[in-house]
Formats: sequence, C-alpha cells, structure tokens
Amino acid sequence: MYNALKEAHVGGWEVAFVLLIIGYILYRVGKTKVAKVLHILLRLMMVIILVSGAWLLFQFHTSDIYYYVKGLLAIVTFGLMEMSLGRARKQEGSTGFFIGALVVIVVVIMLGYRVFG
Repeated sequence: MYNALKEAHVGGWEVAFVLLIIGYILYRVGKTKVAKVLHILLRLMMVIILVSGAWLLFQFHTSDIYYYVKGLLAIVTFGLMEMSLGRARKQEGSTGFFIGALVVIVVVIMLGYRVFG
C-alpha cells in the first residue's frame, strides 16, 4: 500500500511539473482551448497529489515535522501554479508567478527525496 501511494504521489508531481510548463507556454502563445484542458488535468493532478500526500503523511509520517513543512510548501506551490496559469490565460503579467512556481516545485520535490536533511 505504501509503495502504491508513494508512486502515485511522485508520479503526480512529475506530471504536474510537465503540465504546468506546457500549459503556461500554450496560454502564452494563444492556444487557449488546449491550454484549458491541460489546466484542468493539472488541477486533477493537484487533487491526486494532495490526497496521496495527506494519506502518506497521516498514515506513515505523523511524527516527522519535515513532511508537514513539505505539505505547506506544496499548498503554496498549488497557489502559484494556479496564479501563473490564470494570469497567463488572461494575458496578464505572470512570469513571476510561473518562475516562483517552478522554484518552489523543485524545492518540494527535493524535500520529498530528503535532499536537505
């Protein structure tokens, strides 16, 4: 059970990373119909990541504060992803949100692999 949840969680982050980049580019070049589909898929991945991450946290890592910090940063990442794609869809300035989302998502992934401790 643990390995299945972990693989769903890790795979969700990988897919979300790719969907964010492709969706952002498509919104910026004016391909809004395809970008909206990717945006919806990204939201689905966020739900999968959130559910699998919460399950892993509360079933296997309840005493480790490290994973609570990772969870909070993941929620910040979700907000930055939504802001960057929402503003890109409206053709507003979104580069800062996009770069911020990429930076924080890399930090969250590194935390997941315990690179920092």
